[in-house]
Amino acid sequence: MNTLMRKAAHRASAGLGVLLLPLVVLGCSHRMVAQTAAPTGDQAPVTLRNFEITTTDGHRAVLLRLSRLPTSVRQSSSNRPARITVQAWGPPGDADLPERDLPQIDPQITDVRVSRTSGALNVVIDLKGDEAPPYTMHQMADWIMIRFTGPAS
Repeated sequence: MNTLMRKAAHRASAGLGVLLLPLVVLGCSHRMVAQTAAPTGDQAPVTLRNFEITTTDGHRAVLLRLSRLPTSVRQSSSNRPARITVQAWGPPGDADLPERDLPQIDPQITDVRVSRTSGALNVVIDLKGDEAPPYTMHQMADWIMIRFTGPAS
């Protein structure tokens, strides 16, 4: 009987090892693939989701849809060449974004460049001509509207 009991114990321990091996391997492999979470919510950086040119109430407007509500927004314009710059701040996120051009087919806008540095989203709108046209900027939650105050052409 002693021999029978030893064989049964040996089989039981071998079966237990076969059952535990996948659990140990799965447990280890899960720990080996560490996931890094992208910033979300209040920690997410400001990005440009949509750029649109439209006519509203007889006035041309540029609409910037952001990925989140910015903590601060600033705009400026310059002449020779005509240019409007919008900066929207938020958390810095994982990394800065290099400048990229957005394709444009609008006859009054020659180029739109977007980048993010140290949490500041920069949108630079280059316009035809030497002088920036008169405009107003309005922030509406995660939207920014640049409304040209001259008539639409």
